[in-house]
Amino acid sequence: MVMETGAAASNSVPERPHAPSELEINRRKTRRALPALLTVFTLGSLLIQAFNLVFQNIGDSLSMAQSASLISTLPGIVLGIVCMLYGTLCDFVSPKRMTMFGMGALILGSLLGFFGASSFWMVLIGRMIQVAGAQVSGSVFVVMSVKFLPAREKAVYLGIYNAIYYLAAAIGVFAGGFITSFHWKYLFLVPLIAVAFLPTLIRNTPDVAGMGEKIDVAGITLFAIFAGLIAIFFSFQNPWLLLATAICGVLLGIWIAKAPHPFIGKDFLRNKAFMAVLLLQFVFFFFNFAAVPIYNVIGENLYGLALRQISIYLTVVYVVATVIGIISGPLVNIFGRYRTLLLSALCMVVGFAGSAVLIGRGFVVLTVLACVFIAGVTACYTPIYDAASDALPVSENGRGIGILDLMLNISSSLGLAVYSALISSDAFQAGGIFGVEPGAEAATSNMFWFMAAVSLLAVVLVVVFRKYVTVQRPGTTPEPVATA
Repeated sequence: MVMETGAAASNSVPERPHAPSELEINRRKTRRALPALLTVFTLGSLLIQAFNLVFQNIGDSLSMAQSASLISTLPGIVLGIVCMLYGTLCDFVSPKRMTMFGMGALILGSLLGFFGASSFWMVLIGRMIQVAGAQVSGSVFVVMSVKFLPAREKAVYLGIYNAIYYLAAAIGVFAGGFITSFHWKYLFLVPLIAVAFLPTLIRNTPDVAGMGEKIDVAGITLFAIFAGLIAIFFSFQNPWLLLATAICGVLLGIWIAKAPHPFIGKDFLRNKAFMAVLLLQFVFFFFNFAAVPIYNVIGENLYGLALRQISIYLTVVYVVATVIGIISGPLVNIFGRYRTLLLSALCMVVGFAGSAVLIGRGFVVLTVLACVFIAGVTACYTPIYDAASDALPVSENGRGIGILDLMLNISSSLGLAVYSALISSDAFQAGGIFGVEPGAEAATSNMFWFMAAVSLLAVVLVVVFRKYVTVQRPGTTPEPVATA
């Protein structure tokens, strides 16, 4: 018996190490590719701020002063369209192909703008292509994070992605003088730094497409046109554009209902968890675009501050938002989505209501309160996108991200329109409570009360939709039990 056992042991074949699964391979690649994608996206975000500072200089130097704002407006519209489009396409086209397309467009737009700097229209076209190319890296970053990374890592990367927007805004304020000190055409060359990351992106971006799914070209095209019309309407506010948007929306709805294989199926639309998260996002980000304009109004009209002084205070707010964005992922991992969203909404209520009450107590006080409400707006991004990605099958995460981006744009733009109408209304300027004087002070105070009311609605919705907010993918660690 002993001899047989020894022989068996000597003839046994060592067990081969377990081969990594496709998910594990893509997860490793994703971790190596994400820093490069984030760098490219950061460069694109910085350029948005830079061209917003110099667009008038471009118009003046090319004798197109009256059309100069197009340098800022049209690329912004393009950005609103491609954010939705790229996320959706990531369910059908591999991240690697998407990234290579984006890098190509980024380089083409940069060269076109630089060498065509003597023509306003070449500069405009180059800038639009450049924006479209840079955003690919951002969309691929988010979709790769939610598709391939474990839950705890996913939350961290979503928070970092959100922080980049505010970081770019903060740098834009400080670098304003430097940016305007040299010829604007050299800004087009800044994204060429991204070429250094091409080898890393080629090696490590996963080359995985939708399994057997065909691209619904007609449906996605209708969706892109719908998103584009929404963005154009909020930029130019023409009633004919609103009519065209409504017609396109109806056609899109008919296509989704009647097409044999639409890119958004009926099960997607019946997903209660995703729809609940979508409604939460609409409410949370309703006044996202209005936070800075109301701050400028207070500084100029109530405290007589110059725009440069206001920008310095605003930089503090942006820095706070950047820090909160970075730590929002760890916050979600520690406290869970429900508590993080509840805390975010309460910060918004406190920040807005506090500003309404203390509107005349000094700009420093209002800056502190602005930090509180911007912290709430920033912190909610990670749990919302995290919850949405878990509410959907992994194969539909790209579409989910695309629709979330579209909803964010619609909600924020609609909120800005509501803000503009209310703050200039006679009713809001007539008088306020707690001794607030009529006029600009009353208008801003009443506006803050309205913002606080919307934020309070967000608190209620978070509580109502608690079970949808905490939904988890199969196989992931359950979220901490919410007792609030």
